[in-house]
Amino acid sequence: MARIGIITCSNCTQETNCASTVCLADMRKRQGLFERYPADEALDLVGIISCAGCPTLAAPEKILKRVRSVADYRIDALHLSFCMTAICPFITKYSQAIQAEYPGIEIVLGTHKPIDTKKFQAVVKELLHPTVCPPQTMNDAIKRSIKLPTQPE
Repeated sequence: MARIGIITCSNCTQETNCASTVCLADMRKRQGLFERYPADEALDLVGIISCAGCPTLAAPEKILKRVRSVADYRIDALHLSFCMTAICPFITKYSQAIQAEYPGIEIVLGTHKPIDTKKFQAVVKELLHPTVCPPQTMNDAIKRSIKLPTQPE
């Protein structure tokens, strides 16, 4: 049995109310970055955490406090969510800090089946900019019902 943790972008989870629905669906279906696990092997999702937020360049270690909350339960792999791989400017520093502190945990860059990163970045930028876009959530983006002011009707 593979014991895994997932870490999500705090901006996506807190500001767009993302509930990791697509990440969890692909985990159940063994799609995306979860294809690496054999279909006949049980997956034990130990926990889902969000990152500590965007640190200064001098403090990527802030993420280690969050990771410890799942690492203490003997996870084999930590998946950094698709949103982190697509929009996090600290992903390399985070990955390096986590790997240095927890060398026995495999760091997997991604969760669900990747989508067009540039389009995703544009949608998230609009979602996180309240003066440009009325309040909407990640569910609006997932269900493709999002209305962006920059999109023609």
